[in-house]
Amino acid sequence: MKRFVEGADLPGELSHSRWRIFASEALRAQLFTPEALQQITRPAESHITRLFERAGPRTPLARSLYVDVKSYMSDNCLVKVDRMSMANSLESRVPMLDRELVELAFQVPDDLKLKDGKTKIILKKIAVQQIPRKCVYRQKEGFSIPIKHWLGTQFRPILEDLLSSDKLKSEGIFNVNTVSNLKREHLSGKANHSHVLWSLIVFQAWRRRWLEAA
Repeated sequence: MKRFVEGADLPGELSHSRWRIFASEALRAQLFTPEALQQITRPAESHITRLFERAGPRTPLARSLYVDVKSYMSDNCLVKVDRMSMANSLESRVPMLDRELVELAFQVPDDLKLKDGKTKIILKKIAVQQIPRKCVYRQKEGFSIPIKHWLGTQFRPILEDLLSSDKLKSEGIFNVNTVSNLKREHLSGKANHSHVLWSLIVFQAWRRRWLEAA
């Protein structure tokens, strides 16, 4: 419910992409130092708005799907599949992303994709001919890692190392007090800031490897 309310405060033209934004504009204003904020020349969601513009005169649902294909799917889902499969010497394939099939899917009417709160309507109708109905129409299950808990256990040393107050202060990019508050609230269980903290950790690790080393 909290995530829904936070997302509802974002521009409506972002469609459902706004539910993937975990650092609000208000938080970003507190997260960066004044000097760093001066270097930010465009909104964090600008790449999403550009994709919506490129989607052209499609229906709202088709535009959202277009943005997903060009952003979340290609820059997130497929990247993870490729890296994890290659790490285990596996060749993975995504037959549902055959170009002709994707082009056909975009021509399918919206009410055969989403209607009355039901999703993947035509796909499920096809699948149920080959797969048991209880498998096709079962409750959807997410596939995520427990990063929320790991930050307080096995990843705690990494959190404290890369987001130490002394390090952040010397770099001058992130506000020490804001990051400290995020860490304290998360570790105490008062709030779940795992997405923001993990993003900061990844950035700091990247910075250490590629910028500080250079």
